[in-house]
Amino acid sequence: MTSNPPVVDERRTDCEQRIYYVLGGRHLGSAIARHLQAAGRAVYVIDQFHDRSEIDGVRGDPADVRTLEAAGVAAASTVVVATASDSRNLLIAQLVRARFDVEHVVVLVNTPDRFDMFADAGHEPVCATSVLSGTLAGAV
Repeated sequence: MTSNPPVVDERRTDCEQRIYYVLGGRHLGSAIARHLQAAGRAVYVIDQFHDRSEIDGVRGDPADVRTLEAAGVAAASTVVVATASDSRNLLIAQLVRARFDVEHVVVLVNTPDRFDMFADAGHEPVCATSVLSGTLAGAV
């Protein structure tokens, strides 16, 4: 591990104390983290290809319990799971919810047919295909 997770300041309000973790996603995960950071949120990235020069975080496997523990995922108010694989995203989301008791888990879904499965598992799915196709169709 190359960095410590953000520290919560007890003097801040509840909104200011929220810590967002972005798990995986390479360029997409980094873009999500940059947007959150630009909005003034405390963000921590865990990805196998993470570059700490932009956003705080660690280079590691977001599906590895030891990596998640060392990174302090249990302190997260929200976790965004954004790898390129739906099955991996579901596995990581389930792990984060069950092992670390994170209530708000937003999960990237690439295949629209799997959206309901993610929602039924208690996660907040965002379908990349639906969002991108709607945006592109609206731009034409």
